[in-house]
Amino acid sequence: STMNEKICQNLQKTKVSEISANASHKPLSVLGIGKTIHVIATELTQWSSTLPKENKDRLWKIRNKLLPCLLRLMEHAVTVLHFSTIIDEYHDSDAAVVNEVLSIATIAATPFIGDGKTSSGSFGIGALLQWILGESIGCRAKENSYGILSLAYTLQSCSISPMTCAGDFETKGHKEYATLLSDSVASNDFLTRPVIDWSVQSAHVDASWTDGVSGVGSRTAMALLLTICKASCIITGSPAEEKEFTVGTETNSEKVPLLLRKIAHNIGTNVLAATARAQFFGRLEFPSTSPGQPTGTISTKTNSIGPFMPMVTRIGTVSKKSSSASKNDEKSYSDQPIRMNAAVIIFCLVYRDIDKLTSCGKAFSYTLPVMLSLMDDVRSINQALGALMLLSFVEASSRIENNEIPSFIENSSSIITKSLENAIQLSSRQDATFLTTICLAQSEWLRLLFNWIPLASKSSLRPTTVHAWMSKAASDNLVAVRKQVQMGGKDKNDELIVGALVAGIDPLLADLASLPNAATIEIARVGLSAILPLIGWRGMSMESRSIQIAALAGLLSLLSGAYPIMTHHGTKIMTEVLILLDRSDKDAIFMRDNDQADKSSDKLRNDELSTESVVSVALHAAAATLVICDKGADTVLSHVQKHGTLQYKRVSQIRNVGEK
Repeated sequence: STMNEKICQNLQKTKVSEISANASHKPLSVLGIGKTIHVIATELTQWSSTLPKENKDRLWKIRNKLLPCLLRLMEHAVTVLHFSTIIDEYHDSDAAVVNEVLSIATIAATPFIGDGKTSSGSFGIGALLQWILGESIGCRAKENSYGILSLAYTLQSCSISPMTCAGDFETKGHKEYATLLSDSVASNDFLTRPVIDWSVQSAHVDASWTDGVSGVGSRTAMALLLTICKASCIITGSPAEEKEFTVGTETNSEKVPLLLRKIAHNIGTNVLAATARAQFFGRLEFPSTSPGQPTGTISTKTNSIGPFMPMVTRIGTVSKKSSSASKNDEKSYSDQPIRMNAAVIIFCLVYRDIDKLTSCGKAFSYTLPVMLSLMDDVRSINQALGALMLLSFVEASSRIENNEIPSFIENSSSIITKSLENAIQLSSRQDATFLTTICLAQSEWLRLLFNWIPLASKSSLRPTTVHAWMSKAASDNLVAVRKQVQMGGKDKNDELIVGALVAGIDPLLADLASLPNAATIEIARVGLSAILPLIGWRGMSMESRSIQIAALAGLLSLLSGAYPIMTHHGTKIMTEVLILLDRSDKDAIFMRDNDQADKSSDKLRNDELSTESVVSVALHAAAATLVICDKGADTVLSHVQKHGTLQYKRVSQIRNVGEK
């Protein structure tokens, strides 16, 4: 038989009773079983990174026999650990060791499960965003009915929002315009959907060590995670919560975040975060000094007696253990991607239940080096994963009340801002999902600092510094979008442009518009040079309509934030908006009058909704332009009204809304 068959046979012959017998010795139970679990975790990492590329038979055996056997052995070891803490006298000094052991087992099982949506162990950026932001992408609070990556949310949060003006117009007698706004903006599937398609393959991270067809690795890891959760509940003194994960109708995609959050709560968020960081950098040792544990409590002698699984000899490895170990330690996460997958999933969930800023800061100290390593990577997908970690921390921090800017935020604010800036520059020509994720993390990070500015009285982080960062980020993103505009819709960059607008540019412009003294003046010219061509973006597709609406939202914030100089640009702004309005009216007539038999009803309905939405937002933007830009805009509107190049009712609507 081959070497792999021998390994599998030897692993299958391993009896749990042998581990249990050794664990029954009181001095060896916790520490010995922990070493066994650490050895198995090391084997899982090594075998998953040495998968054969050409020998499919050997690959199948490793995926479906060897790795699942290791996971089952780890599950049995966790069960023995659980019962050993019940049978033997359990001391408080053992608590840190048990928590560390369970965290190692959790880190080992996580990469085989992924986001739980498939049995392949892969995970998607969209799924992690749902875990971080809420049930729907971007819904961070119950009162927010729109996702943060939807056009409806963008229109709701921009300056001079058409969403907030609908009620005012109805009370002032303009029922027709109020109905148009409320119907097409508030209850429109086109506007409430995410602007990015997260189901694309490029937005997913594969797990090559799991067979997605048989799914045996994923099922075994899920059973291990359930065992860890039950053991952590009972060991920490909360057995009543055990039923929460043994009975229910949840799918794996719903169970995975619940299980991981429960485990983190039971064994300690900082313990799990510290283990994830150590695993990511290839420095996972056991036993180690756990957070909050006095140094020297756990013996770290290599000759400690305990139940060990014999180390298997890998094909092609050197016989000298020392050189082999040092060589493995030097491998980066790119050579052993299982380490990165585990860290990303853990750090995207570890902050969800933190309610104290001190705990959040401790976990952030473990996250920061991992996050920066990924954001400084040359691969755009790794940069996006690092941005997800930052977004998870930002969302947790925004929910915690505090009286001053935390020191860990103040000390790391500059380097994080610079890393985000560099990541956006590198990914500006890559996949839309990557750029959107990084832009979202950047805008939310700067918004967190922006909201904490009133607390900066005793901090070295000054408001002018944060405002400068926001202005520079908005300007750089606008320049990047302007370069995409010059490509003229090539390489399917429509989604990339709208993602950058909705996730990064529009939120930053809205925040800058709220500052006193018209702080957006500095980037007004750059903004207009990028936004006006987008308002005139050609096409009737949903992507083109999305760009037009997102550009109009940015224009509204720009008009408000740089109003003193907008009178000089009123002519060209009103011209672009009226051209868009006229073209949208004609598109609506074309769709209504022409035979649409070749189109499906859903496609036709989506086209009609998107066109109606553009018309309503363009009307609002034209009215705002008329009020702020005054004479220049009024001259264009009078010319159009005189020559009849636009429907009379549109001109009347613009003037009526402007007067009110």
